[in-house]
Amino acid sequence: MLAAEVAALRCPAKLRRLAQQVIVDFVAELARAIELPEPIVEFGSLQVEPGQPNDLRGLFAGRRFLGTDMRPGPGVDRVEDLRSLSFAADEVGTALCLDTLEHCADPLTACRELHRVLREGGVCVLSSVMFFPIHAYPHDYWRFTPEGFRALLAPFEDVWVTGIGHPQLPTQVIGVAAKKRELGLSRRRFAAVSEAQDWWDRAEGRVSFGIVQVAPGELAATLARQLPRAILQRAGARLRSRV
Repeated sequence: MLAAEVAALRCPAKLRRLAQQVIVDFVAELARAIELPEPIVEFGSLQVEPGQPNDLRGLFAGRRFLGTDMRPGPGVDRVEDLRSLSFAADEVGTALCLDTLEHCADPLTACRELHRVLREGGVCVLSSVMFFPIHAYPHDYWRFTPEGFRALLAPFEDVWVTGIGHPQLPTQVIGVAAKKRELGLSRRRFAAVSEAQDWWDRAEGRVSFGIVQVAPGELAATLARQLPRAILQRAGARLRSRV
């Protein structure tokens, strides 16, 4: 649901909403698939834009849920700095850090902190974008490969990581890790991820160029803009070679 829009790189706000919906659907499925211990703490819960689809509170109705972010605002119960959390060791049951690490200046320290505050049997859920426009919330520092996520989650005993999109340039990366617990996760357990990947693989209504996919209309518009310039450049090069 992302590749054509990402290839065009024209509407970051729309892309964020599409990416966020896939992650929200994944978290909903994860909550049904495995036990997510309480308290459930979201790190990066600020609703920056009105109408964002990534408010997770509705997924955990009746459960202990705490929203934290580096700034106060809608969706934030408590201000926290991921690089130095005020939570005690073993205080958090489930840590959700979704589309947030790219905005953290020190993601390695942040993940060490998530591991420290998570109790035994706890679960840490990460997501981030890879092939995606810069989006400052308030700053945008990083992009993570699947191997990058595995490195960030190395302190955990069980780690599952997957990407959505082209294997060499995913649009999104998701990671789930457990502290002294086995999860046994696989892609086939999550329809949100599988369907997003199937959509990308089918490339219906899009033209594939290796790692990117472009709608025919976008391709035609790009060619209309670029071909005249390319023809002039080639003609100029031929004239210069004859001089």
